[in-house]
Amino acid sequence: MVEILHKTTFNKRNPKYVLYLMSVPSMIRNNSLRPLKLILFAASVATLASVNAVANEHLQLSGFGNLSAIHSGTDDFGYVYDLTKGPIYREWSLDAGSSIGLQLNARFSDGWDFVVQGVIKDRIQNNLDKTITWAFLRYRVSSAVSVRVGRIATPIYMLSEYRDVGFAYLWTKPVTDFYANIPVTSLNGGDIAYTTPLSDGIIEARVFGGQSAVSINTIFSSYEVTLSPMIGTKLSFYSDRWNISGSATTAKVDEGNPASSLITLASSNSQILALWPSLQNTLQDFEVETTRFYYYSLGAQYETEDWSIQAELSYTDADWPFFPDLMAGYTSLGKTVNDLTIYGFASKAKSFGDFYELEPPSIAALTIPEISYAYGVIKSNLNARVIDQETLGIGARYYINSQLSLKGQIERSWLNNDRIGSWSVNEKALTKPVPDYIDTISVGLSFVF
Repeated sequence: MVEILHKTTFNKRNPKYVLYLMSVPSMIRNNSLRPLKLILFAASVATLASVNAVANEHLQLSGFGNLSAIHSGTDDFGYVYDLTKGPIYREWSLDAGSSIGLQLNARFSDGWDFVVQGVIKDRIQNNLDKTITWAFLRYRVSSAVSVRVGRIATPIYMLSEYRDVGFAYLWTKPVTDFYANIPVTSLNGGDIAYTTPLSDGIIEARVFGGQSAVSINTIFSSYEVTLSPMIGTKLSFYSDRWNISGSATTAKVDEGNPASSLITLASSNSQILALWPSLQNTLQDFEVETTRFYYYSLGAQYETEDWSIQAELSYTDADWPFFPDLMAGYTSLGKTVNDLTIYGFASKAKSFGDFYELEPPSIAALTIPEISYAYGVIKSNLNARVIDQETLGIGARYYINSQLSLKGQIERSWLNNDRIGSWSVNEKALTKPVPDYIDTISVGLSFVF
């Protein structure tokens, strides 16, 4: 299935995309396609939809894309664009930030419409089902109330509706410290929205629910995790210059366990369990199914013809040892002169709360190589999930025309207290020295059509 995207407010200095999406339940499952086939598939859809759009005024096709090159990481610590993508180890990569999307909007009547969107990009696990980011059916009950059913964007942060549309924001990519640890982008379910005028703007209250499947990469492998049910609410205010929102979401892990490799390693040898009795309770704590995640966010954006100010804060409360509670936030400021916008941002992500205390085996048991190795691997994996990082970045966005912009960005991330939770490492790298900071350079060409 594919998505549909509506371009609305859209000016030279502050290009905005307000995406109104609808989906129908996805009927395509587990159809793996190679990247070339996906590109050909997208091209075919674009051609056919364009022909239909000419013949039928109720159909609208639009699209977007990013051609992005990112250089980051070290030989041992890989840059993570987000949790669904592979890492970058001290190299230039076109895969992490590049993408192309198509959206089809079909209006059946004044009250009913259907939206399908597909985004082709690099993912740890990639198939046609994951390519379909939106596919929903929407019914406008009244001028104030609308209902969407199908696959929708999960409305938990400010970029929810346009995270993949690089043309819609200043940076070369979503701010890493904030967005890299949010793997949930789509929700199979639905939502109900109520909008009403307030002062010189519009206030919107939205409730949503359903399930979401996410891919999470670990030191050993990549795992699919299903969150169900996921329920939440979001309150937003929109005006000509302001966009303010807050959300609260909870989700239960229904299936999948990224710690399964560690559990297998520790439980495969009966001698380990016999000489390290507390390990049995630890392995039970590592079971993630039925545990809950809670996500809270606040965001605000203020724009004029010359200035753009944006900030977001989030707090993630996780009942699982491998995801300590996390607070993240950023502030971004941009100044536009003619066709050029210069911007800067500061961001931070930090794990909070009581970190999991792994009870060690006895000193005598630690003399046994298998037990010593298992203890070291488990402890290192727990430590590798803790985050304490801050970033400063500067960049520029050059407006080429109403459909094309060029961006460049340089940022430095400081890894405080040897915390490496924001970076990808393999088992060997767990014992390597942690750098004080890592620089990231990114350039990109963003477009819409």
